[in-house]
Amino acid sequence: MPSEDQFLGALFRRLGPFPPEVAVPPGDDCAALRLGSGSLLLVAVDQVVGDRHYCLDGPAAATPEEVGHKLLARNLSDIAAMGGIPCYCLVALGMSPRHDAVWTRRFLDSIADAARRFGVSMIGGDLAATPADAVAALTILGRVGAETVCRRAGAQPGDLLFATGAFGASLPTGHHLRFTPRCAEGRWLAENRYARAMIDVSDGLLLDLERLCRASDVSVRLDPDSIPRRVPGIPLAEVLTDGEDYELLFAVRPERADELIAAWPFDAVPLARIGVFRPRTGDLVQDMNGRMFGAVDAAGAGYDHFRQTPA
Repeated sequence: MPSEDQFLGALFRRLGPFPPEVAVPPGDDCAALRLGSGSLLLVAVDQVVGDRHYCLDGPAAATPEEVGHKLLARNLSDIAAMGGIPCYCLVALGMSPRHDAVWTRRFLDSIADAARRFGVSMIGGDLAATPADAVAALTILGRVGAETVCRRAGAQPGDLLFATGAFGASLPTGHHLRFTPRCAEGRWLAENRYARAMIDVSDGLLLDLERLCRASDVSVRLDPDSIPRRVPGIPLAEVLTDGEDYELLFAVRPERADELIAAWPFDAVPLARIGVFRPRTGDLVQDMNGRMFGAVDAAGAGYDHFRQTPA
């Protein structure tokens, strides 16, 4: 069976050619359409599934408010990775028999409340009943300047790899339900032209970094000791593969690195230099000695929906 990325890559090749108004085709965190006057419309869609993206039962069961926040926030993270400003959203919810009108109202109210905090208008959607576990999808619309949009392609050999925030243990700490998407940070990086390529981390630092490298046709030497850990002392494999971090990885010209660090205005959000990009080799991500990360062999690179379980 192909991996999720292999399946989607083959699908994307069958979808083109695209009309000229498609500025960013499938394969980035958002698609983008030309609006005229130098602006792009960013469009993305994501979903949450019961007992896949959140727990339905037990002590870790998520509240409807947490599920609603996560659904909107993970879409906002995609806008952040493109350096954009989120504007509008639409929600589609398939309600299972266990999700009554009270649960549904709390879920939708939480999305509307979070949307207002981020300057997003919820402008529509759809409700339906489903015999299986609840599934909710959200479409996000945003805008960005055509000259400042960040894509996964653009990193060059010699660029430095930076990351926001911390990594690992997202599920046991509850971070995956309560994280703050890096919208302000992504926009600031784009508008000040610091990020040459950018991606958000949802499926695991290692897997999403490989995606950025593949899009940019580069490799990277990653320094594991420089990666901030959400919980001190957690194993490297968890830092690299747990996913659900919703932090930003981005490439910066080496001559602008010190300027970036000095100018970084987000005191509550750590900024770390965690690697350096190099010409592409067979192994897209290596440690600083040019070796693969043996600690993650048993865990795999990250989350793949075709495997049905965290890799």
